[in-house]
Order: sequence, then structure tokens, then C-alpha cells
Amino acid sequence: MRAVQKSGKPTKLNDGGGRGDGRLVMMIRPHKDAPITEWYAAHYRDGRQRLVKMANYPALGVSDARRTFRTGYLPIITTGGNPEGHRSRKPKSSGDTIHDLFSAYADHIEKAASKNYARQGRYALLGVDGDGGLAKDIGPTKRAADVVPQDIIPHLVAIHERGKIVMAARVRAHASAAFSFAIKSSNAYTRSAGAVEWGLKMNPVQAIPSDPEANRAGKRHLSPEEFRKFWDWLGTRQEKSITSFVLRVMMATGQRATEISGLTVEQYDRAERMLDWSKTKNGIPHAIPLPPQAVAVLDCTVPSRSGLIFPRRDSPDLPPTMSAVEKAVNLFIKQSNVPHFTPRDLRRTWKTLAGAAGLSKEIRDRIQNHSRNNVSSRHYDRYEYLPEKRAAMAQWADYLDRILNDGNVVPFPARTA
Repeated sequence: MRAVQKSGKPTKLNDGGGRGDGRLVMMIRPHKDAPITEWYAAHYRDGRQRLVKMANYPALGVSDARRTFRTGYLPIITTGGNPEGHRSRKPKSSGDTIHDLFSAYADHIEKAASKNYARQGRYALLGVDGDGGLAKDIGPTKRAADVVPQDIIPHLVAIHERGKIVMAARVRAHASAAFSFAIKSSNAYTRSAGAVEWGLKMNPVQAIPSDPEANRAGKRHLSPEEFRKFWDWLGTRQEKSITSFVLRVMMATGQRATEISGLTVEQYDRAERMLDWSKTKNGIPHAIPLPPQAVAVLDCTVPSRSGLIFPRRDSPDLPPTMSAVEKAVNLFIKQSNVPHFTPRDLRRTWKTLAGAAGLSKEIRDRIQNHSRNNVSSRHYDRYEYLPEKRAAMAQWADYLDRILNDGNVVPFPARTA
């Protein structure tokens, strides 16, 4: 996959198979952000090879793809039939499965949103390797048009009762977006006549109220003393946990946890000491210069072969989970008796401490990539503010150094926007 992305040339990998039996094929095509990898059932009819798409990889893993090919496609091929792909056109009354719907939505957001948001959506709806998540609890073969709120609620209740209030809200949000995507894609006049007809008349998630507690704005931020204590504690754990690196970079830059945990070598410019994301949560490209404290952490890491700067120890091709990041924070709280806070509170902490360092609200908003909803910012202002960001980060770096060393953190005079 890496070779295809680097060369820009597509390739086809054939699985073994007897003559006339057809075979499982993996097609890999280069794409702007990451290669597109798909499973096909290949067979010959009338002297021509025919390819029928089965699913995307890694939504369908290797062993599952082989099993699906053996059970769902090979018997039809060997008897002279023509198997149908998982996206073949169906009459309106037949609909399609919930697994197909969630897979289509996941493929859609991988092209339209940031990698981290797309990864979260796929995991929430399809679990690991496309065999779990909400789809498993609903029943992956259940027709999407037959899903009712009662099919979804038990899954959300189970997550909520584990104390994962925000996670439950995110799963609900992704499910709602998936059904909305299906309804709109079926009716979109910009799509070809061969678009999938899911048979949906309404979005079943709309009947499930959102949880206001999950979206309540927090107020907690660390004091300079708590900040220094947590930073030093993380330094003692760098040999044990990759999440210690993630959290330190978050503290030094004020960026989102998912954007830092999913960093790749392409997004880190060592020469310019910058991070650059082509896609982010709000859809706006984002670049920030780094303070020396963050550079020192990043330069200590050993990226995985897939290019992740913070790879999991047991799965180097995947970034740390948010539960792993939360676990590290909770362990510190338990060992230090510091009042409770969450990884998200570190973003608020940066905003607060950077304000005390004298950074204006406008430049703090730009460094943290907060949406600016006025007409000028959204439609006309294409200036990247890089010189201003560099100056602000240099000022923040001086203040951060005082926090971490001598503790002399009398607030600097605030500058106007």
C-alpha cells in the first residue's frame, strides 16, 4: 500500500485459486490522502475477466474476505453464475443491509473529513476490522430500512452505563449522520441513476434524544502548578506509554487529542518545526509552528513503518485510542490527588495559560483552529497568519518554560486582538 501511494501506480494482488474457480483480488489505487484498497471477486465469462466488488479493506479483513469469497461468491462462480456485488442496484422495496450502509458512510467521510474523524466514525459503527460496533448489535444483515430506534438504544445504553457519556453521544451522532447520508445520497440529483437505493423513509436516530450532559461546556483547566506536576509525571512514563508523548504535545500546543494522536511523518515538518493538517475536524486546513518543548518530544519518537508518529506498541499501524489517553490522565489523578480533569480540559488549559502569557484571543483561536463564523473569515480571508502564529508561539514557549522550570508565572500584559 505504501509503495502504491509513493509510486502513484495502482496494483492488483491475486489470492490463490484453482483454474475456473475464480479468485479473490485486492485492488490498491493511490489517492490524495491514503491509498484506496478494495476486495473483488474475479472470474471469467465469455473469455473476459469480470470483477465484482465485495468490500473495502480494512473494513473487511483478510481472513474475513477469504471466508466471504468462499461462502458467498465461489459457489456461484463454480456453477457458472454471475455473483452480484454488495452495491448492486436493488429495487426500492429491497433496501440494503445496515453493514453496507455504515460501510458506505465510512467510505464517504474518509474522503470528506479528517482521517481521525473518519477513523472514529468507522470504529463507532463497524468496530475493529468491520466486525463489531453498532452494526453488530443491530445485526449486520438487517435491512437498513427496517431499523427502528429500539434497535439502536440498547447499544447506546450499554456505553452510557459504562460511564462513557461522551462516547455514547458520539456513536449516536455518527449513526444519525450515516442514516442522513443514506437518505440524501438516494435522493441527490448530482448522483448517477445507479446510486444505491436504501429504502429509507426516515432517520431512526432522530427519535432518540441527544444527551445534553455530553455536550455541556466544561470549566476545568489546570493551574500552572498542576500543569508542571502533570508534565513532570508524564516524563517519568515515556518508556512505558506512548500516550505520555501524545499528552505532552497536546499540553505544549493546545491541539485536539485525535489530531495529535494520529500525527504522521507527512504532517510534521522537522526542518520548519511545524505541524500541518490538510483536513481537520471543522474541515479547514490547519498549520501551526511548534514551541521547542513540543519539538523535543516529537524528536524523541520513533515513527512506525506506516508513518504514524505515535504508534500503538501492539498495533503499530494504529494510533493510541482515546481510552488509552484517558487512562493515563486518570492514573495521574489517582497517584497525585489532583482534582479530576479530562484530556479535553488540556485544550482549555492551553487557551487559559496562553492568555496569561499575553497572547490575544484572536491568535489563540487561530492556533487552536477554532471556527470563525463571520462572513469575512469564512469566505474572503485566505491569509494564513503564519508570521503572527510564529511570534505568538515564541511568546508562549517563553511562558511555558517559566511554568516548567522556575514557576515564576506572573501573567504577562494581555495584548489586544
